[in-house]
Amino acid sequence: MKVIRGFEKRHGNPDAGALMACACWTVDCLHYLDDIDRAFDTSSSSAIGHRPDVVDVAHARWATSSCITALDLCAAALGRVFCGHSGLREFDLRDFDPSGSPRPRVRSRRAQLPQEAVRWVDDVLGDSDYGSVKSARGWLTHSRLKRHFVLDTKGPPKRISLEVNSNRIAVRRLVEVARDSATRWVSDLMNKLPAI
Repeated sequence: MKVIRGFEKRHGNPDAGALMACACWTVDCLHYLDDIDRAFDTSSSSAIGHRPDVVDVAHARWATSSCITALDLCAAALGRVFCGHSGLREFDLRDFDPSGSPRPRVRSRRAQLPQEAVRWVDDVLGDSDYGSVKSARGWLTHSRLKRHFVLDTKGPPKRISLEVNSNRIAVRRLVEVARDSATRWVSDLMNKLPAI
């Protein structure tokens, strides 16, 4: 919070500070989810008796959407401070992505960011874990993913795997990747914030 307050004070933008704080809290939520998911992984019992496959998909959606949200909130804060954005819809990482679909203003927005911020955006966008989480989130939110079940007559039901870009990823692993990706990149930006 001290780093965020310093950033907020330097740039005179309390909305940007609030967005950064929300990004940090979202990372905390991912660590909470990880605790719940780890407990579910070892016990195979869920709250109020929900089916294991329902829990898996719910945790996958929670993890992927929270990870992308945390990173988009950081991009929104950068957009408020350096691009003067103040609309109802906040900027997200795509608004700074030069490789995305044609966006005439992307180059202009990137030019307004300090080099450390551009480097952070590019490092996040180039991270394969971020790409996997974003892809899984897109499929879970806007379409459907192939789900792979393992049946075992001896013992509790096995966790499902999801097929993302022709690769299978266990839900437990997806939760870990989402947690670690959000933690890594939000922490990285917080470490750079005093110089931005």
